Amino acid sequence: MRTLWYILPAVLFAGCATKQPVAIQAPPVAPVAAVVPTKAVETRYDVRGYREAANPSIRHEAHAVYRRTIVPANATEDMVTVPRTAYAPASHSPLSGDAELAAELATQKAITAELRAMQSSMSETERRMQAQYAQLVRQSTEAAKLREQLEADRSRLRSGVSPAASEPVAANAAAPTEAKW
Repeated sequence: MRTLWYILPAVLFAGCATKQPVAIQAPPVAPVAAVVPTKAVETRYDVRGYREAANPSIRHEAHAVYRRTIVPANATEDMVTVPRTAYAPASHSPLSGDAELAAELATQKAITAELRAMQSSMSETERRMQAQYAQLVRQSTEAAKLREQLEADRSRLRSGVSPAASEPVAANAAAPTEAKW
Protein backbone atom coordinates (compact mmCIF):
# COMPACT_ATOMS: atom_id res chain seq x y z
CA MET A 1 0.00 0.00 0.00
CA ARG A 2 2.86 2.31 0.88
CA THR A 3 4.53 1.76 -2.49
CA LEU A 4 1.28 2.73 -4.19
CA TRP A 5 1.43 6.11 -2.46
CA TYR A 6 4.96 6.61 -3.80
CA ILE A 7 4.18 5.54 -7.36
CA LEU A 8 0.84 7.35 -7.77
CA PRO A 9 2.17 10.97 -7.60
CA ALA A 10 5.03 10.09 -9.95
CA VAL A 11 2.61 8.64 -12.51
CA LEU A 12 0.28 11.62 -12.22
CA PHE A 13 3.06 14.16 -12.71
CA ALA A 14 4.58 12.19 -15.57
CA GLY A 15 1.19 11.97 -17.26
CA CYS A 16 0.67 15.71 -16.93
CA ALA A 17 4.12 16.51 -18.30
CA THR A 18 3.47 15.09 -21.77
CA LYS A 19 2.06 17.59 -24.19
CA GLN A 20 0.16 16.64 -27.28
CA PRO A 21 -0.26 19.08 -30.12
CA VAL A 22 -3.68 20.67 -30.13
CA ALA A 23 -5.17 21.94 -33.34
CA ILE A 24 -6.86 25.26 -32.80
CA GLN A 25 -9.56 26.18 -35.23
CA ALA A 26 -11.43 29.40 -35.08
CA PRO A 27 -15.20 28.96 -34.76
CA PRO A 28 -17.06 29.63 -37.97
CA VAL A 29 -18.54 33.05 -38.24
CA ALA A 30 -22.31 32.96 -38.23
CA PRO A 31 -23.80 34.73 -41.21
CA VAL A 32 -25.68 37.82 -40.24
CA ALA A 33 -29.31 37.53 -41.18
CA ALA A 34 -31.01 40.34 -42.91
CA VAL A 35 -32.18 42.76 -40.31
CA VAL A 36 -35.94 42.52 -39.96
CA PRO A 37 -37.63 45.52 -38.41
CA THR A 38 -39.17 44.65 -35.06
CA LYS A 39 -41.32 46.29 -32.48
CA ALA A 40 -41.99 45.69 -28.80
CA VAL A 41 -45.42 44.55 -27.68
CA GLU A 42 -46.44 44.68 -24.03
CA THR A 43 -48.92 42.16 -22.69
CA ARG A 44 -50.66 42.78 -19.38
CA TYR A 45 -51.26 39.92 -16.95
CA ASP A 46 -53.38 40.52 -13.85
CA VAL A 47 -52.14 38.70 -10.77
CA ARG A 48 -54.50 38.33 -7.82
CA GLY A 49 -53.39 38.80 -4.23
CA TYR A 50 -51.55 35.92 -2.58
CA ARG A 51 -49.39 34.98 0.41
CA GLU A 52 -45.86 33.70 0.00
CA ALA A 53 -45.47 29.99 0.63
CA ALA A 54 -42.11 30.39 2.39
CA ASN A 55 -43.31 33.17 4.70
CA PRO A 56 -47.11 33.39 5.18
CA SER A 57 -46.78 36.71 6.99
CA ILE A 58 -45.90 38.36 3.66
CA ARG A 59 -48.93 39.15 1.52
CA HIS A 60 -48.80 40.46 -2.03
CA GLU A 61 -51.69 42.60 -3.18
CA ALA A 62 -53.34 42.19 -6.55
CA HIS A 63 -51.31 43.86 -9.28
CA ALA A 64 -50.55 43.76 -12.99
CA VAL A 65 -47.45 42.27 -14.56
CA TYR A 66 -46.33 43.43 -17.99
CA ARG A 67 -44.40 41.24 -20.37
CA ARG A 68 -42.46 42.78 -23.22
CA THR A 69 -42.15 40.71 -26.39
CA ILE A 70 -40.25 41.57 -29.55
CA VAL A 71 -42.30 40.80 -32.67
CA PRO A 72 -41.85 41.57 -36.37
CA ALA A 73 -43.00 45.04 -37.35
CA ASN A 74 -45.53 43.67 -39.82
CA ALA A 75 -47.40 41.73 -37.06
CA THR A 76 -51.01 42.82 -36.57
CA GLU A 77 -51.92 45.00 -33.64
CA ASP A 78 -54.78 42.87 -32.42
CA MET A 79 -52.77 39.83 -31.32
CA VAL A 80 -55.16 37.94 -29.08
CA THR A 81 -53.96 35.29 -26.69
CA VAL A 82 -55.93 32.06 -26.43
CA PRO A 83 -55.68 29.29 -23.87
CA ARG A 84 -53.49 26.32 -24.69
CA THR A 85 -56.47 23.99 -24.47
CA ALA A 86 -58.17 25.73 -27.41
CA TYR A 87 -56.18 23.65 -29.91
CA ALA A 88 -55.38 19.94 -29.97
CA PRO A 89 -51.74 19.13 -29.24
CA ALA A 90 -49.49 18.26 -32.16
CA SER A 91 -49.17 14.68 -30.90
CA HIS A 92 -52.93 14.19 -31.31
CA SER A 93 -54.10 13.52 -34.83
CA PRO A 94 -57.85 12.98 -34.94
CA LEU A 95 -59.29 10.38 -37.30
CA SER A 96 -61.45 11.29 -40.22
CA GLY A 97 -65.20 10.92 -39.75
CA ASP A 98 -65.43 7.55 -41.51
CA ALA A 99 -62.36 6.10 -39.81
CA GLU A 100 -63.51 7.34 -36.41
CA LEU A 101 -66.95 5.81 -36.94
CA ALA A 102 -65.40 2.51 -38.07
CA ALA A 103 -63.10 2.45 -35.03
CA GLU A 104 -66.02 3.13 -32.68
CA LEU A 105 -68.10 0.43 -34.37
CA ALA A 106 -65.27 -2.10 -34.04
CA THR A 107 -64.90 -1.23 -30.36
CA GLN A 108 -68.63 -1.66 -29.77
CA LYS A 109 -68.62 -5.02 -31.58
CA ALA A 110 -65.73 -6.23 -29.43
CA ILE A 111 -67.50 -5.12 -26.25
CA THR A 112 -70.73 -6.81 -27.35
CA ALA A 113 -68.89 -10.06 -28.11
CA GLU A 114 -67.25 -9.97 -24.67
CA LEU A 115 -70.63 -9.36 -23.00
CA ARG A 116 -72.21 -12.28 -24.86
CA ALA A 117 -69.34 -14.57 -23.85
CA MET A 118 -69.72 -13.47 -20.22
CA GLN A 119 -73.47 -14.02 -20.35
CA SER A 120 -73.15 -17.56 -21.72
CA SER A 121 -70.47 -18.35 -19.14
CA MET A 122 -72.68 -17.03 -16.34
CA SER A 123 -75.72 -19.03 -17.54
CA GLU A 124 -73.62 -22.22 -17.68
CA THR A 125 -72.29 -21.53 -14.18
CA GLU A 126 -75.84 -20.88 -12.95
CA ARG A 127 -77.03 -24.17 -14.46
CA ARG A 128 -74.23 -26.11 -12.75
CA MET A 129 -74.91 -24.37 -9.44
CA GLN A 130 -78.62 -25.23 -9.61
CA ALA A 131 -77.75 -28.88 -10.34
CA GLN A 132 -75.39 -28.94 -7.35
CA TYR A 133 -78.02 -27.31 -5.17
CA ALA A 134 -80.65 -29.90 -6.20
CA GLN A 135 -78.18 -32.69 -5.42
CA LEU A 136 -77.46 -31.11 -2.03
CA VAL A 137 -81.17 -30.90 -1.24
CA ARG A 138 -81.64 -34.59 -2.16
CA GLN A 139 -78.66 -35.60 -0.04
CA SER A 140 -79.91 -33.48 2.87
CA THR A 141 -83.37 -35.09 2.83
CA GLU A 142 -81.79 -38.54 2.57
CA ALA A 143 -79.48 -37.70 5.50
CA ALA A 144 -82.47 -36.52 7.52
CA LYS A 145 -84.35 -39.77 6.79
CA LEU A 146 -81.30 -41.84 7.75
CA ARG A 147 -80.90 -39.80 10.94
CA GLU A 148 -84.56 -40.42 11.85
CA GLN A 149 -84.18 -44.13 11.11
CA LEU A 150 -81.01 -44.26 13.22
CA GLU A 151 -82.76 -42.50 16.13
CA ALA A 152 -85.70 -44.93 15.85
CA ASP A 153 -83.34 -47.92 15.87
CA ARG A 154 -81.47 -46.54 18.90
CA SER A 155 -84.69 -45.97 20.81
CA ARG A 156 -85.84 -49.51 19.99
CA LEU A 157 -82.55 -50.98 21.13
CA ARG A 158 -82.69 -49.01 24.38
CA SER A 159 -86.25 -50.15 25.07
CA GLY A 160 -85.32 -53.77 24.34
CA VAL A 161 -87.68 -54.31 21.42
CA SER A 162 -86.14 -56.31 18.59
CA PRO A 163 -86.31 -54.79 15.12
CA ALA A 164 -87.75 -57.97 13.63
CA ALA A 165 -90.82 -57.77 15.85
CA SER A 166 -91.66 -54.12 15.19
CA GLU A 167 -91.02 -53.77 11.46
CA PRO A 168 -89.25 -55.62 8.69
CA VAL A 169 -85.80 -54.45 7.67
CA ALA A 170 -85.98 -52.86 4.21
CA ALA A 171 -83.13 -53.48 1.78
CA ASN A 172 -81.37 -50.37 0.57
CA ALA A 173 -82.35 -49.75 -3.06
CA ALA A 174 -79.15 -47.84 -3.87
CA ALA A 175 -76.06 -49.67 -5.07
CA PRO A 176 -73.51 -50.22 -2.29
CA THR A 177 -70.68 -48.55 -4.30
CA GLU A 178 -72.54 -45.28 -4.89
CA ALA A 179 -71.12 -42.35 -2.93
CA LYS A 180 -73.79 -40.65 -0.88
CA TRP A 181 -71.88 -37.62 0.17
